[in-house]
Amino acid sequence: MLVLNGKLIAVPQAPAPKPAGPNDRVNLGFIGFGIRGNILLEAAKETQQANLLEVCDCYQGHLERAKERTDGKIATNFANYRKLLERKDIDAVVVATPDHWHKHIVLDALSAGKDVYIEKPMTYRIEDGPVIIEAVRKHNRIVQVGSQWVSSDQNKKAREIVTSGKLGKVTKVTASYNRNSSSGSWNYPIPPDLQNGVNFNWDEWLGPAPKVAYNPERVFRYRKYWDYSGGISTDLFVHLITSIHFIMGVEMTKSVVAGGGILYRHDGREVPDTLDALFDYGTFTVNMAGTFNSASTAGQGIQFLGTEGSLSLLLGASMVEQAEAKREGYGYSIDSWPKAMQDAFMNEDNHRAESEGTAKPAPENLDFADKPDATVLHLANFIDAVRTRQPSYETAEVGHHAAAAGHMVNLSYRSGKRMRWDATKGRAAQV
Repeated sequence: MLVLNGKLIAVPQAPAPKPAGPNDRVNLGFIGFGIRGNILLEAAKETQQANLLEVCDCYQGHLERAKERTDGKIATNFANYRKLLERKDIDAVVVATPDHWHKHIVLDALSAGKDVYIEKPMTYRIEDGPVIIEAVRKHNRIVQVGSQWVSSDQNKKAREIVTSGKLGKVTKVTASYNRNSSSGSWNYPIPPDLQNGVNFNWDEWLGPAPKVAYNPERVFRYRKYWDYSGGISTDLFVHLITSIHFIMGVEMTKSVVAGGGILYRHDGREVPDTLDALFDYGTFTVNMAGTFNSASTAGQGIQFLGTEGSLSLLLGASMVEQAEAKREGYGYSIDSWPKAMQDAFMNEDNHRAESEGTAKPAPENLDFADKPDATVLHLANFIDAVRTRQPSYETAEVGHHAAAAGHMVNLSYRSGKRMRWDATKGRAAQV
């Protein structure tokens, strides 16, 4: 909706593409069917652009849920994604596994001739990015990374406003992603029927991660542990980073410094529950913050602060554009002068008018409809890229840089050092 001079006007989301005919649909397989995999399957159905052929997961309960979601039509595969990749009738795969599996599955899928939609973050470590990018080029495949907000009308409109120059020169961006609940802090419920060796395959789930004793906590709450995830930065900050890169038209930060800690959620986690980072992009800075201990005043959003105005985004919902009301503080700064000298100064040039300033303009508030969801639009873009062989919105290069910036936050947090991006070598180094 648009609030302009006190009047509320609806602004609908762009429609989803028209349903594809049987011969134009892309055949999809799904690897990983936890929380996000389940959402992505439903989104794929909503695009009406794909045939859903098979789902693979290490927990039998997830496979049963996939059957329920598709009226029993989808094939299921227990803990053997390589067998799914052998299917010649599958065009592309949607990968929604824990982060530590991303590089391995993506490389195997590309080698098998499949296009890939990979959930964010694209990588578990910075050095995984160039390897994936090289494999994409070698096999001439499409890769789309799943930070879906860049496919939303909101992000596209924000990019248009910033690019137009209406905000003047943007020198500072602030961003936050906060929660305050146990489940929001990744303490998700654990299925009561989980039995290793019966309906769950622990060894396959661990895969390339360090070998440890079977622990369901690590499976369903994996983002709490460094062995499988980068915590707040790679789960949540990467969304913010991707949108900032897209809206500002930049590729990568120059440096990052970060701090934080486990300040409240003493539940066995290894990653911080509170994290703050400062990014230097050369022409602007980004202050980014996240906590799992308070969400009363700020949820998830980005503010672009320019010399002529500001733009505030509540991700996936609303956007407020506010022009600057400029006023020079001459009265404050010259009040200690003799009165005659003050009057002479105020009568010079345009000082008196500058001191009076202008009235603050009314804000423009855009409230975006939530249907179709950005995930649906992002998947539809991927499917269209698969059909047309044109690059997707969020290529492997884009996903690599967003994830790498997130990894730099963690490297700074864990080392206590500022991290600098070496663009020539494509890696981070301590300053």
